[in-house]
Amino acid sequence: MAGELYLVESPYTFLGMRGERGRTKLSVVGVPFDSTNSFRGGSRFAPVKVRLASQSLETYSFRAHSDLELNPPVDEGDVAVVHGDAEATLKAVAEVAHYLTSEGRIPFFIGGDHTVTYGIVEGVVRALGKPPCILILDAHLDLRNEYLGFRLSHACTARRVSEVVGPDRVFLIGVRAACRDEVLDARRLGINYITSHDLLRKTLRESVNKVRAWLEGCDAVYVSIDADVIDPAYAPGVATPEPEGLTPTYVLDLLWKVVDGRFVGADLVEINPMADYSDVTSFLGAKILIELMNILNALRKR
Repeated sequence: MAGELYLVESPYTFLGMRGERGRTKLSVVGVPFDSTNSFRGGSRFAPVKVRLASQSLETYSFRAHSDLELNPPVDEGDVAVVHGDAEATLKAVAEVAHYLTSEGRIPFFIGGDHTVTYGIVEGVVRALGKPPCILILDAHLDLRNEYLGFRLSHACTARRVSEVVGPDRVFLIGVRAACRDEVLDARRLGINYITSHDLLRKTLRESVNKVRAWLEGCDAVYVSIDADVIDPAYAPGVATPEPEGLTPTYVLDLLWKVVDGRFVGADLVEINPMADYSDVTSFLGAKILIELMNILNALRKR
């Protein structure tokens, strides 16, 4: 299929395993693209680093009581990106997302900068024939119409995604950085968001109930995780760090409570190994993916 033409084999695989296509619907795809980053580049190296980190982590989840090693994901390789050309790269990303989703697979994309989410969502929408609800965990609203003269920018991701699925189908979680115009546009467009300050003032149950209430009208759910949603004390190696973030435990507990059988895919973006310390953010990214995949495997057994 067309999507396969845009995939190239990676020298490293997630968990160091290939996975058996007939046994699992889970797939891992790298998107080594960071040409729209405006602060510091280096996110293109995250797919390799996260894969390497995953190979030294244990795979059992005490949340899900599931061991990913028993049924690991299929590592599809990397999207053949075009550095410096966001439009061409997003076209390739969309084709891969469409191909995998049409095959009934649940893809986990490792970026790359956050722009790649726009391409992924386009492909998923085409495959499903309808727009899913999009949960975006991010420190930034990313609602600019353009940034530094470009509409395809990591600072415009939520805006572009909302144009594909509709503003009412986007929910941003953990926001704490925006310009005034973005806040006004969020209100005008009707885009739901909850700040990290609000999350930390509420109990986890209250936050989970708010997200679940929003998800009630959703048939399918896609999750985009920008690593900078987590406080830089835990995730220093990101493209644009922002203080006053969430803890890794809070993020994982939230996902554990809201992810269910409607889940159709996810991405993990904006990890920057070039700005990391002892690869702690790459290890954290690998841990998030392991936990999320274990949650899905546990759901399948229920």
